[in-house]
Amino acid sequence: MQTENTGPSRSSDNTRTIARNSFWYGLELFFGLFVTFVASVAVARVMGPERLSYYQFMVWLTNITISVGTFGLPVTTRKYMAEYLNRGEPGVARATYLATLKLQAWIALGLSVVALAAVLWLGNPRYLAVSVLLVAAMAPRVVGFIPSQANNAAETMRRNTGPSLAGATVTVVLTIVSLAVGWDLVGLAAAVLLGSSLECGLKLYSVERWLGGVARGTVSPELRKRMFAYSGQGLALMVLNIVVWDRSDMLILRTMNHDPSQVTFFSYAFNLTERVFMIPTMFGGSLSATMMAQYGRGQARLKEMTMDGARYALLVALPLLLGMACLSPLVPLVYSEKFRPMIATLAIVALMAIPKVLVAAPTMLLQATERQGFLIVCGCLCGAVDIGLDILLTPRYGANGAAVANGTAQTMAAVGIWVYVWKTNDLDLRLRDFGRIVLSGAIMAAGVLAFTRAVPGYLGMLASIAIGAIIWMAALRITGALKPEDVSRFLSIGGQFPAIIRPHWKRLIAWLAPAEA
Repeated sequence: MQTENTGPSRSSDNTRTIARNSFWYGLELFFGLFVTFVASVAVARVMGPERLSYYQFMVWLTNITISVGTFGLPVTTRKYMAEYLNRGEPGVARATYLATLKLQAWIALGLSVVALAAVLWLGNPRYLAVSVLLVAAMAPRVVGFIPSQANNAAETMRRNTGPSLAGATVTVVLTIVSLAVGWDLVGLAAAVLLGSSLECGLKLYSVERWLGGVARGTVSPELRKRMFAYSGQGLALMVLNIVVWDRSDMLILRTMNHDPSQVTFFSYAFNLTERVFMIPTMFGGSLSATMMAQYGRGQARLKEMTMDGARYALLVALPLLLGMACLSPLVPLVYSEKFRPMIATLAIVALMAIPKVLVAAPTMLLQATERQGFLIVCGCLCGAVDIGLDILLTPRYGANGAAVANGTAQTMAAVGIWVYVWKTNDLDLRLRDFGRIVLSGAIMAAGVLAFTRAVPGYLGMLASIAIGAIIWMAALRITGALKPEDVSRFLSIGGQFPAIIRPHWKRLIAWLAPAEA
């Protein structure tokens, strides 16, 4: 292990790197959130909840297959490429990339063959073309994880932004066109296939540009053993994440509740929350890449980065999730009256997703330090709770029961992981800092609820978003939620903005934290 430079220069470098990557990752996520939301509204209005039920279920099945089928290779690629790039051994990093890419390609081929056989044998003949297209889209999605994590390992997320924007644009444009010309679900599935193929190809090319000229090193037996163990733990975590975090509730919901619309309500509510939840990962994703790299430089600052990551995730996600819950009564206005039963589901999913926001940072700490064993144990226990509550609640309460089951398991996992990390790493939890953020969120939620009740309709919906943002920023100033080091970090993010925006951003940060600025 190399000796770590723990001085101000190293900390400043980390801050700039996280800020830069947060900007590029955030651009990717905001664009994806916007275009996906627009497409989902159009699809929902044209097709309705019952027709979408089978399609949503097939999308869920392919997503699960992709997640399990990666065998933990993407996170393994990021972990060990980051470590050896920061040890000054790019040849080993390239060997790691090529080895995992080759294995992932074979896995993608095998998954596609098995899934296609299953579709032809067990699938619904009415939706055969849709199923085949979604299965075909699995291969580029599986392979694309490897170059994406290679770019993350190099702490240059901007190389993923262009391909992701291009793929999302193609997918959404083709989705809108298919709805307009009547291609129905087949058009939606074809859009997914073409968009994911373009994104995968562009990401492979981006890695080849910066890594292709590096002489290939060798993966030592010791490193191969570490990678194998880490990948196995990653696979176990992925399976457990599917049960606890990733809508495994849909399978029980579809089996035990006879209303097919309930699957659509839960899936749409979960998708919306997940998309909003992705926004704080513009910090979490870049923080994760830096933590993996920091492990190669030295481990002294990982605890501090963990607490900062959790606080920033809550700072970004809390107003979004609370705002979504407050605006859930407007679901029929956006999606049509057929989706009115989704109001309660969306509110439950959004509120109970808040603990999940806090899980990412301690999970990254355990993954960076190769201590994933507790995550597996905790996931098993919480997964059992989730399944038990699904069986108990979904027959009677449908999507709402599935939302409660999933949210309860998430909360249990979040508490368990934080207690473990706190005790084993002697963390300073800084509860007062988190309390200020929570108080700011409560003030904002009260204001938004009051405004939406007073001003209904589209005008109230649009205005309440602006009102909520103003109240949130005012509450942050009143509670003093921003700390001195936050100012420099947010200003570093602003340095990535276009020149015309930077002065306004600087004035906003100065207003939010006048004493520190």
